[in-house]
Amino acid sequence: MRSFYIIAGGILVMVAVVFLASPKQNKTDKKASLDEIDAHILKEFGPDLSPEEIEKVRQEITEHLLDLEKSEMRKYGRLLTADERSEQWWREQDEAAERAAYAKLYAEQKDWIDNFPFRPGYHPDIVFDPGNIAHSDAKYRAYREEKQEEREDAEDRYDRKTHEIWSMGDEMTTDEKHAACQKLRIEKEKEEAGKLDPEIEEQRRIMDRHKRLAGFYKQQYRYLPEFEQAYRIFEEEGIADNPIRLAHTMVGLEGYFVTKRQASQHDLNELHPFQTRRDPKTRQTHRITWGEQLERDFYVVRNCVRSEWVAETGEERPSMELAERIRDRLVAEIPPDGFTGNTFLFGLADPKDEDMIPGQSLLAE
Repeated sequence: MRSFYIIAGGILVMVAVVFLASPKQNKTDKKASLDEIDAHILKEFGPDLSPEEIEKVRQEITEHLLDLEKSEMRKYGRLLTADERSEQWWREQDEAAERAAYAKLYAEQKDWIDNFPFRPGYHPDIVFDPGNIAHSDAKYRAYREEKQEEREDAEDRYDRKTHEIWSMGDEMTTDEKHAACQKLRIEKEKEEAGKLDPEIEEQRRIMDRHKRLAGFYKQQYRYLPEFEQAYRIFEEEGIADNPIRLAHTMVGLEGYFVTKRQASQHDLNELHPFQTRRDPKTRQTHRITWGEQLERDFYVVRNCVRSEWVAETGEERPSMELAERIRDRLVAEIPPDGFTGNTFLFGLADPKDEDMIPGQSLLAE
C-alpha cells in the first residue's frame, strides 16, 4: 500500500520555501501558496490521489511547516529566508551522504581506522598569532615581496657600479677593473639586503605544516585501502613517519594512474591534446605525446616521495634510489581502480587564516 505520510525531503524544502518565504503573507498570498502545495503534491504523486489522500498529504505538510517554523524560531530567533532554507537542506544532504560514506568505509576498513598510525600532536609552546609575519599569509607574502625588491635593488646597484668601473677607460687597467668588480661582488654578498630571516622561515614552515596536517586530518582519504597500502610500503622502506609526505605522494600516484588509464585509449606517439614542454635549447614550446606525458607523471611520483616541500624540520630527504624503489612498488603493488582523479585531494581542506583563532595550538604531527 502506498504511503502518503512520508514526503520526500526535496518536496518539503520546496514547499517550505514557498509557504514560509514571507512571514507577512496575506490571505491571497496564503491561498496562492496552498495552490503551490497542491501543485507539488500532483507532481510527486500523480493525479490518482483521492480527495481524502490529498488532504492527508496536506496535513503532513502543514505539520512539517509548523515544526519547521518552531525549530527556526528557537534556533535563529526568526524564520530563514528561502535561500537560507534551501542552502541548509543541501548542506544536511551533504552531511548525511558523508556520514553514510564513512559508515560504509568503516565497515570495510575497521582495523585500519581503529589503529590508524597517525594521531594529532601539538607544539607545546607555539600558537597561532595573526600579528606574526610568518603566521599570516598576507603579511608573509608582503615580506617576501619586500625582500625580493631589496635583492633586485642590490643587484641594480652592483650593475650600475660595475658599469661605471668598466666605463673608466684607461684610468684603470683591465686587471684593476676585474679586481674592483670582484670587490664589489664580495661587498654585495655580505649585504643583508634581501636575505630572509631564518627565524621567520622556520616559523613559516611550522605554520605551513600545521595547515597541511589540519587538512589531512579532516579528510577521509587517509582511511582508504590505497592509503593503507602505500603506508605499508613506506613503512617497509623505513620512511613512514611523515603523513604529509605520504599524502603528497598519493596525489602524484593518482595523477600517474589517471594518465595511464587515459593513455591506454591512445597511441603513445599521439600528441597529447594540451600538455606541452619547453625546449631549454631553442626555448620553444611544443606539444608532447601521450607517452611523454606518462613518463613525466612517472617521474613526478618519485619527486613527490623526495619532496622537501613536505619535509618535517630536520627530516632527511629520501635518496634518489630509495624514492625510485618506493615509486616502483607503489605503481606495481597498489591496484589503480581506486584512483579516480579526485580521490586524494591533499590540500583541499587546508584552513585559511580566517578559519583560525588567535592563540590556537599548532599541529606538529
